[in-house]
Amino acid sequence: MIYSDSAMAAILLCTNLGIEGEYKPLTLKEWNGLGKTVNDMGYKIADLLKSEFTEKLPISEKQKEQIKLLTGRGFSIALKLQELENKGIYIVTQFDNAYPKYLKRKLREKMPPVLFYAGDITLAGKIGIAIVGSRDVDDAGMLFAKDLAKKATKEKLIIYSGGAKGVDSISEKAAIGEGGYVVSFIGDSLSKKIRNKDVIQNILNKRILLFSDVNPDTGFSVGRAMNRNKFIYAAAHGAFVVSSDFGKGGTWTGAVENINNSWTNLFVWSGCVKKGNKELISKGAIPYVISEQTILDTINLSPQKDIEAYRQIDMFTTEKDEIKENIKEDTIIDLYDVVKESLVQSIVGEMDANEIAQKCNIQKGQMNIWLKRLVAEGKIKRNKQMYSLPS
Repeated sequence: MIYSDSAMAAILLCTNLGIEGEYKPLTLKEWNGLGKTVNDMGYKIADLLKSEFTEKLPISEKQKEQIKLLTGRGFSIALKLQELENKGIYIVTQFDNAYPKYLKRKLREKMPPVLFYAGDITLAGKIGIAIVGSRDVDDAGMLFAKDLAKKATKEKLIIYSGGAKGVDSISEKAAIGEGGYVVSFIGDSLSKKIRNKDVIQNILNKRILLFSDVNPDTGFSVGRAMNRNKFIYAAAHGAFVVSSDFGKGGTWTGAVENINNSWTNLFVWSGCVKKGNKELISKGAIPYVISEQTILDTINLSPQKDIEAYRQIDMFTTEKDEIKENIKEDTIIDLYDVVKESLVQSIVGEMDANEIAQKCNIQKGQMNIWLKRLVAEGKIKRNKQMYSLPS
């Protein structure tokens, strides 16, 4: 996997991959503030990879030291990235073309600079609806969620979801069962999720895309589940609440947050007797029951009308410039270039590929690829199955 300088800066500064010691990655607020500072100085975020540039920043010495520590862990993060890729987990940053465009356009400074994912990343740009609701949904709610997901699938719409028990999982299964597609912003461990046999098969069949805004090994927390609600609403072209408690729970909180921020049109199943549904309608959500009308007509969107009403501005460019999703002026970073000197230094005497892989904690298959490149560049030499440094 290769990354632009800007993408690598985001990964180094905003994730805890390969971090040892007490220092921590930047918070979203710190990242946004740093981006504004760099932009105001007339530089690019990629310049933060240069320690001499960090010294120029009008920030405290403690903050400078944090940035240097974070950007200086290239080798350890390269190993972590390779480890994730071996599991089928990848990274997309706000500087990449593949980053979900509607998150960028709608969330702006609330968008996560880095997302971990597993599955077909191209699904993230497809038109679709969010189907959300309580975990303890009743039988009638289950049936409604299934029917809505099936109707959406027949109209070739993606289902955006949070992957939770109840309405989320019911609608996801119904869509996939009908040959549809799902994009799920999960609130649990991505590493754990992709060990499920059904999930693995759906990923291989390119039916599902899973996103996580935190380290894939991080487990579930209420705060994290609440935070990812905004991603579901921002990615969707219309959101449908099946059932909601009143004044509490993730469904209520996410729906109210969407109403307040106008990320997407909100529809609420009027057949549910829960107080939360009624109160959301009183707050401006649109009552909904399944009918002959297409979902596209319901959300007032035609297939030809890509939602270009959102002007896409990047926080690391000036307000007058539209974002360049592909940062052509960026240097491209190959992970091999990050690790090759350390790989050479790890070879003592004559060692085979397995010994080097174990010493560096790198999968043997990947190590064989890198060793072949090192030999081709003359950095090391090979004698049968053994590798050593040039004389």
